[in-house]
Amino acid sequence: MMDVCGRNRTRRTRRTGRRNRGQVCLLLASIGFTLLILCPGALADEVTMANGDVITGEILTLKEGKLTIKTPYNETLEIAWGSIVKIQSETPVEVVLTDGSRLKGTLQLSEEGALQVATESAGPVAVAEMALITDINPPVVPAVTYEGNLDAGVSYLTGNTDTVSGNLSGLFVARSKRQRFTLRGKWYYAENEKVVNAREAGGSIKYDYFATEKFYLYANALFLYNPFKDLDLRSTIGGGAGYQFWEDDRRKLSFELGISYVDENFRVAEDTSYPGGRWAINFDYWILPDKINLFHFQEGYFSLEDFKDMNLITSQGLRFMVIKDFYTSIEVDVSYDNIPSPGFRSTDTALIFGLGYNFSL
Repeated sequence: MMDVCGRNRTRRTRRTGRRNRGQVCLLLASIGFTLLILCPGALADEVTMANGDVITGEILTLKEGKLTIKTPYNETLEIAWGSIVKIQSETPVEVVLTDGSRLKGTLQLSEEGALQVATESAGPVAVAEMALITDINPPVVPAVTYEGNLDAGVSYLTGNTDTVSGNLSGLFVARSKRQRFTLRGKWYYAENEKVVNAREAGGSIKYDYFATEKFYLYANALFLYNPFKDLDLRSTIGGGAGYQFWEDDRRKLSFELGISYVDENFRVAEDTSYPGGRWAINFDYWILPDKINLFHFQEGYFSLEDFKDMNLITSQGLRFMVIKDFYTSIEVDVSYDNIPSPGFRSTDTALIFGLGYNFSL
């Protein structure tokens, strides 16, 4: 009887021990879960507003004056940078200052309450004013970027009239920190009753070297063909300097001024060549980001021997994004020759509706 009773007591003891261990594990898990709920911001970044509000979460980016922070409840907030008086981060961030310098580390407050970036290599680096910070965690930019577009349009009328027309144009830009390579091309053709009444083609190539962030030197060449303006070929080659006022995701503006050698071959008029001056303006602006794009490009040449002898080409219009990178466009192209060949007009204007594709790599 005692042996049997002893075995029974042993079984009961083992079952009790398993039950106790399970209860302890359950209790520890409950405590850990409770701590996670009660302390979501224990290791969170912290932003203090001018009105005294404190927002905790994860600092994501600062771009165009807006700080993006992800709260513990998976909500993303955008806060105006000018309304922030204090900022601290538990995780390292990359900070870009107005002078272009970059620091990587946690954002902290010194004992005096001043902002500093605690870097691993240089230690704490003081930031005199919040306004000196222009970006936080900027997107990684590849060494070379590629962008451009391709436009095409065609029309065909038959019946009382028999008209065919087509146009094709394209832009390609390769950009690194110090260099930029640009290709432009355009072609237009039209015929009525099987008689060609418009044929034009042109292209240019340009290389830019940025001596500073804004100022650059360039070399370029241009080729134009339009027999309906008596022009067999106008070719130019030259160089000069430019200034990039804006260059970001929403707006671009540059101005160039230089000298070129111009050679013109005509069908009827006498061929000419001369040293000339050149100017160019390139403007691009997203009126509504990723929806409506306004663009303007002009390039002009004038003779240094006779300032009245001037040629100008411009392209301007609107692009309306339809699906992803595809768009419809309305464009006005103007070609002006101050001293045209005898019997020809000085100005040609083309109104073009087309479809296009934007690419960015």
